[in-house]
Amino acid sequence: MENMELPLFERADFWEEAWREEHRNSLYGRRRPGRDGSAYWNRRAGHFARQTGSEEGKQRVAGILHWLGHHGGLEKDLEVLDIGCGTGNYALPLARRARRVVALDPAAEMLAILKENAAAEGINNVEPIQMAWEEVDLEKQGWRGAFDLVLALMSPGIKDAATLQKMMAASRGACFLAGHVRQEISGRRELWQELIGGEMPPIPADVLYIFHLLYAWGYNPSLELEHKVSTRELETDQAIEEMEIFFYPHLELTPDVRRAIINHVQANTVNGRYPSRRELTVAYLSWNVNLH
Repeated sequence: MENMELPLFERADFWEEAWREEHRNSLYGRRRPGRDGSAYWNRRAGHFARQTGSEEGKQRVAGILHWLGHHGGLEKDLEVLDIGCGTGNYALPLARRARRVVALDPAAEMLAILKENAAAEGINNVEPIQMAWEEVDLEKQGWRGAFDLVLALMSPGIKDAATLQKMMAASRGACFLAGHVRQEISGRRELWQELIGGEMPPIPADVLYIFHLLYAWGYNPSLELEHKVSTRELETDQAIEEMEIFFYPHLELTPDVRRAIINHVQANTVNGRYPSRRELTVAYLSWNVNLH
């Protein structure tokens, strides 16, 4: 049977191209050259650590751990690989349960915070490695089929079919992946129209394309969606910092741009606080590499 005659859900080539097209037309596809590598994540490290250390951040981590536990991802004595580990939000809690966690991230500043937190918590079975996932050679690292559990949680490391296949090749059992498929945060669209013009493109719904691609490859992935709505009351400086971090990949933060951001935050501040409304849809995906 010719590939074009296959049912759509069995056509891996269709889902690979659809995923590439999604990225090209997404918010990430609008980033300026050089604005999505380790320099960007180093720039975000301090803010990222503060945000994930907040009460909301802790609740998010607890939710992910509950989801992992529900799918058997918190068994003892596991060898775990965390792709795009950041400051260790998931790597460190998992290390308390696993035999070993390899924590991979391209940003030195992210890993420096992870190491500090691991030392403070007395965790010594985390192995931080500074490297981008696309640069990893599984044979050279000795990682082919080396891990019971491979994670990519809110990580940009899995961005195409090749990086997804490498993720699966590193696992001898389970893979878990999570990411936003919809993200609306107040103020961003208005400022985008003012600073850049036109409608702000959406984030890429990577997890949904990965689900279809895995199914087309013959796997049996489990997909769960969670819708969240919340409002954070931010200090003015914090709100300005978050807006600058958001726009940094897309334009130069000139004095005029910074002034526009400051004006927006000040105009929408109530009693010294900027209300940041967040509406998110998060997708959770799990599958076993041996079941296909």
